[in-house]
Amino acid sequence: MIDITFAVIENEEERRELEEFYSENKSRLFRIALSKLHNASDAEDAVQEVFVRIADKPERFFDIPPGERTAYTDVIVRNVAVDMFNRRALIPVDPLEEGIGDSDILLDDGLLGRCSRDEIVEFIERLPELQRNVLSLHCLFDLTIDETAQRLGISLAAAKKRLMLARKAIRAFIEERGKDHE
Repeated sequence: MIDITFAVIENEEERRELEEFYSENKSRLFRIALSKLHNASDAEDAVQEVFVRIADKPERFFDIPPGERTAYTDVIVRNVAVDMFNRRALIPVDPLEEGIGDSDILLDDGLLGRCSRDEIVEFIERLPELQRNVLSLHCLFDLTIDETAQRLGISLAAAKKRLMLARKAIRAFIEERGKDHE
């Protein structure tokens, strides 16, 4: 299947580069997916989906500096795995609870109850990519803010600022939704 996926990339050099990236990173991506899905077959499917998405729009992948591609694929595989997990509803757990419960965005339960999980997820997906990536790695992968900064190749201060901005945006969105529902 993966060979077919790579075959759609017309540029031979890009195809070889992506094949090499796949060989070097498939195990790590598999572990990330497995940690979310708890099923080897589903984790393999998630990794395949990452490369199907890349092959569909290879310019996105190749526009990213090589040193940042690992973090990019980590976020994609995490998102794919979480989506697969939620679709299958193996265990009804909201993967966003950790991020939403953090101390700098305390929300009252009544306000949070007026906003559906899907609305929150949709809003987070519309956050600027820089904020979304920090939020995803820190809150969903349980990386420390230091590890998140290292993984993304940014300073600790930048990671903290992006996380703070993402959390403030989520809080404002939820508060606004609460006002709309009153």
